[in-house]
Amino acid sequence: MYKVNTVTSVCLHTMHLYNLKYLNWSLCCSSFKFKKVHNLRLISNISISVFQKIAVFSPKSKYVTCSYSTSLTPSPNNLLLHVKRVLQSKNMEIKDGYTCFITTCVFCNNKNNGDLFINKITGHFLCKKCKASGSWDSFEKVLQKGVSHIPAGEIVETPAKWTSVCEKSKTLQSLSEDKVQNVMMKFRLKENYQSRLIELEPLINHSGTHLYVPVKHGEQIVGVKELTPDGRETTVPNIGCKGLLILNSIKKRPIRKREAVVVHSVRDMLALASLKLPCDVISLPHGAAYLPLEVLPMLEDYTKIVLWFDNEEGHWESARQFAKKLNEDRCYFVRPTNNHPAPYKADLEGMSLTSILESATPIVHKSITHFSNLREDILSHLQNTERAAGVKWVRFPGLNNILKGHRRGEMTILTGPSGGGKTTLMSEYSLDLAMQGVTTLWGSFEIRNERLARTMLQQLCRFPLHLNLDQYNKWADIFQLLPIYFMTFHGQQPLKTVMEAVEHAAYVHDIAHVVIDNVQFMMGLSEGDNSLDRFYRQDSIIGAFRNFATTANCHVTLVIHPRKEKDAEMLSMNSVFGGAKATQEADNVLIIQQKTMQNLNIRKFLQIAKNRYSGDLGIMPLDFDKESLSFSKKYQKSNSIVEE
Repeated sequence: MYKVNTVTSVCLHTMHLYNLKYLNWSLCCSSFKFKKVHNLRLISNISISVFQKIAVFSPKSKYVTCSYSTSLTPSPNNLLLHVKRVLQSKNMEIKDGYTCFITTCVFCNNKNNGDLFINKITGHFLCKKCKASGSWDSFEKVLQKGVSHIPAGEIVETPAKWTSVCEKSKTLQSLSEDKVQNVMMKFRLKENYQSRLIELEPLINHSGTHLYVPVKHGEQIVGVKELTPDGRETTVPNIGCKGLLILNSIKKRPIRKREAVVVHSVRDMLALASLKLPCDVISLPHGAAYLPLEVLPMLEDYTKIVLWFDNEEGHWESARQFAKKLNEDRCYFVRPTNNHPAPYKADLEGMSLTSILESATPIVHKSITHFSNLREDILSHLQNTERAAGVKWVRFPGLNNILKGHRRGEMTILTGPSGGGKTTLMSEYSLDLAMQGVTTLWGSFEIRNERLARTMLQQLCRFPLHLNLDQYNKWADIFQLLPIYFMTFHGQQPLKTVMEAVEHAAYVHDIAHVVIDNVQFMMGLSEGDNSLDRFYRQDSIIGAFRNFATTANCHVTLVIHPRKEKDAEMLSMNSVFGGAKATQEADNVLIIQQKTMQNLNIRKFLQIAKNRYSGDLGIMPLDFDKESLSFSKKYQKSNSIVEE
């Protein structure tokens, strides 16, 4: 039995928002505790409240919390070897799958045991037959001590929403043919979709305004897709729905040559399934926003997976992220050009879905490629210039004029004078993006998460909450739905520990934006440190995050204090603490500047000192509103742009 040497606590508080204005149910948060066992990082689940009781807030405020089963080792190579060694020592057969190791389930209580899937990255195990699931740590203990009963995980839980829907709705199949036709017309579904829609066993409410499709894991209902006539689709639960919608191909194919087309909506699924293609059609539980790890075993049998999303903002990057989870070697991609809209939209416009599907190309190419393999990517960029430029800020339109947008795979440096508002600005900057669905991970090493979350909550509502306590629950519920995660590191932390947590979050939660505030506190620099040692350590951190941003296709923002400068001097890129590596590696460099006016008032503005994407440089005035803790109360319509 392995001995636990050290315990490092790393908590990720989970708060998600997708379709904010349509969701009003209470959400939960999850946090995880890492254990280091022979250089492996493993997670055991604990539950913790996002918001602790704050003195100025109502003491009656309570928040529902829960945890969901996830395990981790951010050292995949070590885990792969360790899992193989443990299973082989128990004489268990191992099949090397695309995303999981597959072995015989030791928890099934019958002769025909099911397959047990063990995730290669996290170690999380799952049996689709008996529903046993848990962390690798718990599975290893079972093997060491002898098989004991492990309760089925959360996957077997039927959401209360479905029970409620069943009481107030009727099956589509039970309606008369005329009424079914009316439903199809009302929801803008073609007549040839009807037979495949009925296979999904949908329900329709009595007023005919909502169509409910059960999301299943095997035979168990684990979620609900809610469709409305205006084209909207929402999922309950809106995070952690661990099932898929699958319409199997009418044309049977050998198991070893199974293919699937993965889409992000029910309508897209019906459009493709109606064609009687020689492949299965699968709709993801959370669309292009999030791919739960628990559904990966359900996709293990497919040798080819085509990802066909819309050409909306973020869908392109989501497809690339999902392909990494699914194993890029078997993934193909329908490029998001004007001629390749989502299946449902293409079908309405009379396009040939079969021709578009045949144009799918591999996600990855060999080490050496040719322009013929790049031309479709280039065309996609040219036809979607605004979308390719990244997510636009709503509160800071001036940044859109200069930076053009917030893009994955880049690294941004933010610096400014001490007390100049770096954390406050970055808090609102990231909040703006999170409100648009950019999943964010905050690593606040200087201030506590409670204080950071309180600042963001104030910036969200734009008025002093301590003077309006009756509004607290309303805005806290809205904030709790935002796709923001917090690491509970504080003060100096080893780079390896931080990177493990960041890599875990990027893989499990599809993080798109990581904020580190700030690098000096993370390093724990002191005046007694040797200058060369300090520079070397900072360069190591910059290099690690630069590599992570590129390989994980995730945007990283690093807040760095400047060197000590004379008060009268403006900061420049040379003012960033450390060596030149930080500004050299960064794609964007943002500097908060302060200027004392003749009346002794201090004026602030944000200088964009480096912009690798477009080369545009300029400034954006910053007017701070103390009541809302916001820099964006007065939107600036004009900004100076200097061509580089």
